[in-house]
Amino acid sequence: MTTARERVDAIADRFDEQDASLAVGNPLGFPGYPEQIALARAETGLAEACIWGWAEIEDVRCALVFMDFAFLGGSMGIAVGEKVARAFDAARRAHTPVVTVTASGGARMQEGMLALAQMAKGAEARARHARAGLGHVTLLRSPTTGGVYASFASLADVIVAEEGATLGFSGPRVIQELTGVAPDPKIHTADYAFEHGLIDAIVKPNDEKQTIAKALRGLVPTPGGSGGSQARSAERPPSQKAWTSLTLSRRPDRPKCPEILDTLLDDQTELRGDRAGSDDPSVRIRLGALGDQRILAIGQDPTQGRIKPSGFRKAVRAIELAGRIGLPVVTLIDTPGADPLEEGAGVASAIARTFEALLSCPAPTLAVLVGEGGSGGALAMAVCDRVIAWENAMFSVIAPEGAAAILYRDPGQAPELAERLKITSNDLLDLGLLDAVVPEPSGGAQADPGHAVVGLAEAIRESLANLVGVRTRSRLRRRYRRWREAGNRYIQRAGS
Repeated sequence: MTTARERVDAIADRFDEQDASLAVGNPLGFPGYPEQIALARAETGLAEACIWGWAEIEDVRCALVFMDFAFLGGSMGIAVGEKVARAFDAARRAHTPVVTVTASGGARMQEGMLALAQMAKGAEARARHARAGLGHVTLLRSPTTGGVYASFASLADVIVAEEGATLGFSGPRVIQELTGVAPDPKIHTADYAFEHGLIDAIVKPNDEKQTIAKALRGLVPTPGGSGGSQARSAERPPSQKAWTSLTLSRRPDRPKCPEILDTLLDDQTELRGDRAGSDDPSVRIRLGALGDQRILAIGQDPTQGRIKPSGFRKAVRAIELAGRIGLPVVTLIDTPGADPLEEGAGVASAIARTFEALLSCPAPTLAVLVGEGGSGGALAMAVCDRVIAWENAMFSVIAPEGAAAILYRDPGQAPELAERLKITSNDLLDLGLLDAVVPEPSGGAQADPGHAVVGLAEAIRESLANLVGVRTRSRLRRRYRRWREAGNRYIQRAGS
């Protein structure tokens, strides 16, 4: 049988264990408990069901917590909860991320409510660590259930699970005993959690170290930033008919966000799900490196349909993470808009929360219009410090076809109305809603996607270089003014 320390050695290049002898007695006087503890110690060589220490995983230093199911089912009692809390507290003081590797049947029954209280202890220590702007990665081994799964493990910024893992708040046997109903076996699988946006990835044992290391690097912001680079000016592209630009922006062979992000970013980790039971594939979240700058990218993918409430909640989760740890946010705007059929799922409030999260995000923010920007569903992820666009991208209060149906009851008027709606990059420059235009190859970005994305990457780097060196308070003040004053130059008194 592989020991806990041998498994740690497979993940960490170095490991310096802390609090190795920390343990507790028998707080409830539970019959036979001391003997169970003694046997578990003899079989595992551990004082308790988890170990923690300082580790290096590839090139990142972190605090590593590792739980061993062989010790009383990895159950969380007072000593385990204290070790978890000490790991987060020490990492907060040392300003390092935390990796938790879990395997647990839940709270330790022999320690009663004192064991259950460790859920709060671990969650609070993790929250303090998070408020310090630090990242947390969890690897869920099989099984991870109960109090561990429902506290610090599910709060991680990046959650991955081993292939075939059993996961859940209550195990199948407990559910059947308490409710009299046998649960569907699939709901306690890693595959089910992945499909419902509860975890970010499923990994094979040989890939665990690399996956954790990549996630850790994605959660560590790039130091410094001089802000000395000059962002490109608001260049004016050649004039083009609005309907022509709209048609180009909608072309199926135009580069879409997954392909753009694949080319833009190195060392990527994808974040999935809204952590509330859904994952909307029309919103893609990536942690990665753009040159020497670590960023969080949020891409809209129109090939997956209109954005659902879970897509906006997923974006809010990502924006809040980036703001907390100081990662610049880059959004790629390309969507016909929000899904109007999702009223009962709260699409309006989800859009509103996205506006709120992005406008208040303390990290630098950059919106990149790469395709069709359709109404509020697109704007919710575009209210940034700067907004740049590919020259054939467009933004509209409503699709011209919809506007024509409303205003003229004639969708055939859409091409003419597109001109009046002022939706092109030239129009957006004139309206003060756009800061710069990135040229596309002749015939549009789809004519030479590689060249088009290289130009886009350079424009993004220039804009970020101009933003990251600005003090947070100044940047937020400028962002506020930008959107507070949008359109104000056209205000006039009634009757004037």
